[in-house]
Amino acid sequence: MLLGNQLTEHGERWCLEAIVEWARERGLNTSMAALSRHKNNHLNPAVQAALETERMVEAISAATGRKLSVARAYANAVLAKTLRILDDLEWDRLDTDQKLRAVTHGLRAGEVLSRLERADVRQEVATKVEKTLSEAGISQDLLQKVREIYGLA
Repeated sequence: MLLGNQLTEHGERWCLEAIVEWARERGLNTSMAALSRHKNNHLNPAVQAALETERMVEAISAATGRKLSVARAYANAVLAKTLRILDDLEWDRLDTDQKLRAVTHGLRAGEVLSRLERADVRQEVATKVEKTLSEAGISQDLLQKVREIYGLA
């Protein structure tokens, strides 16, 4: 409602007053000031981050000539941010547990990116195989088996 992508029953965007009333009717006690703070502190930054990710996806696609999935682009952004944070850490001021957690988080980000990369490649290969088989006149049952083999069914 706050983002404006849900409309009232009259087809209008929700205003803060109407959202507060809607919440109160459902037992949620809030105020216009609280909703405004929530929107400014949480929703606007999230929307900006989503727009930044979308711009990054477009830039990478333009530079490489390759279309990235949003999940993969997001994983790239998380990994890049993780690496920047790791680079900025003052390692000599961290205890062993903090160092271990920092490295673990960095490795997890890389692992997620690696899994997404493999999934994208698998999808790309399966699509090419499916297209080739379709053009050769292979039945839909066999195409379904191909999807299952690639874990896409």
